[in-house]
Amino acid sequence: MTPLDLLNAPEFADPRLTEVINLPPYQTGRPAQLGIFADTPIPTTYVKLGIVDGEITVIPARERGGPGNKNMRNNLAETMLTIPHFPLDDAITPSDLQNLTAYGMNYILQTLGGVVNQKMLSLRQKHDATHNQLDWGALKGQVQDGEGKVLADLFDAFDITQTTVAFALATTTTDVAAKNRAVKAAIRKELRGAPSTGVRVLAGAQWFDAYVNHPSVKAALKDYRGNTPDPGRDDIQDTFSYAGVTLERIDEEFQFRKPDGTFEVQPAVDADEAIAIPLGTPYFKRYIAPPDTIMDANIAPNPANKIFVSTDDLPHGKGRDIHTESNVLPVCTRPSLLIRLTM
Repeated sequence: MTPLDLLNAPEFADPRLTEVINLPPYQTGRPAQLGIFADTPIPTTYVKLGIVDGEITVIPARERGGPGNKNMRNNLAETMLTIPHFPLDDAITPSDLQNLTAYGMNYILQTLGGVVNQKMLSLRQKHDATHNQLDWGALKGQVQDGEGKVLADLFDAFDITQTTVAFALATTTTDVAAKNRAVKAAIRKELRGAPSTGVRVLAGAQWFDAYVNHPSVKAALKDYRGNTPDPGRDDIQDTFSYAGVTLERIDEEFQFRKPDGTFEVQPAVDADEAIAIPLGTPYFKRYIAPPDTIMDANIAPNPANKIFVSTDDLPHGKGRDIHTESNVLPVCTRPSLLIRLTM
């Protein structure tokens, strides 16, 4: 029995590998760690969205290859978004297994499992990074792929103007607590009674530092004896809670490949801006479409499987090809909840 024969064992079957690659919790980026988006499997490779009473709702679709994208900005009726397809391939080749036979069959099986798991981990990390970038785009209202192409812009598609709150952090007399109340009021208005576990502000570095060091914040906390740290005395790191709002400093960046092959670095949140969102609401969805296989067509996938794995023998006994794919699109179905904060 050769190592290639062992790859046909049940431990290395496609369903098992799909389970393995999806096993670790999705906590690569801050949106996933906060659990902002709820995984929502659908049976099609597109999702049709329409506006009902100011909320973007899913219009049921039953088959692939539906009508083309609709642009109905005049009456704000509906639009259709294609779920992007992210394939990523690798292979187990002789170089991964060379010289293992000298150590016996049990050692081969153990080491082969290690090789497969390492491949799964590497592929998983790349899919995770892709999903994290998509999540951040959805929180800003514009989902982009790795080349900077816009996959979904709900503000533009439905002619919605994003609410912006100018915090005037360069003005020493600004009442920052009052600005917090204005943000919370805007979010409460758009929630329309829906549940929420609180407001979270995801801030660029410059915005975060200006907020924490603002004179009104320092003055309010100078003699405060509670658990909130005093910016005038304590070292504020990545999070800060004040006047009913929790801030987080975001330093993540992404690289977008430009048409000329070079890369452009873009921050997850612009340094001089912030995003305010409610946590624990039903309006943040991550749509998951079926994988691109005949047997999975028109079947809503298992919500636990954001990544799908399939394998096949390479010609001439050269090893085993590993194909992975994810088909996801995060969307805020009530974009008016995404509040842009400027300095």
